[in-house]
Amino acid sequence: MFTEHVHSRAQARDTSRIKVLSAAEELFVRHGFASTTIRQIAESAAVSVGTVMAVADKNGLLVEIVDRKIASIQASPFDVPIAQDSAAEIIDILGSFVRFFAAQPDLARAYTAILVGGKHPSVIFAELTGVLVEQVSKVLTRAGHPAADASATARIIHRAYLGEIFIWAGQGNPNPDSTLTELAKTVRYLVNGKAA
Repeated sequence: MFTEHVHSRAQARDTSRIKVLSAAEELFVRHGFASTTIRQIAESAAVSVGTVMAVADKNGLLVEIVDRKIASIQASPFDVPIAQDSAAEIIDILGSFVRFFAAQPDLARAYTAILVGGKHPSVIFAELTGVLVEQVSKVLTRAGHPAADASATARIIHRAYLGEIFIWAGQGNPNPDSTLTELAKTVRYLVNGKAA
């Protein structure tokens, strides 16, 4: 009997969490992150403000929402097509995330600002770092780079990718084309040893 009561409370908590995250995402997309309040999220989710805050503050809600989206588009090494050109393959791997951020520029900018603030770390962003570095390293190794060089170059490429994301987030232009172009130049230089 006691176990059933604890189980039903856990289910209610999970249901509330899902309702809060869904309401927050809908409002963030429709009205923008800055314009959305915790009270609006509570009203939309049909829960109390305290219930929303038990899930997370507004910044924490956005980090969790974006983290879930990133996890859903995270390519597995088996899903990435092998290109003839290793630089193009790496650009394809990283480009999907650039385009993801560009699809919701307001939320992407808020997300990056929250991460830079350091109060709401992103678990998936940290995990994604390892996945992307590993994927890029495998592409480089397959292209004939020694393993140690491939790993070091993959880390540098990842940092260049992050730099381009943060530069893009700081600009007013939602179009990711210039970001993708600059990233491609960097990747081609690091992979081929010469400017594109």
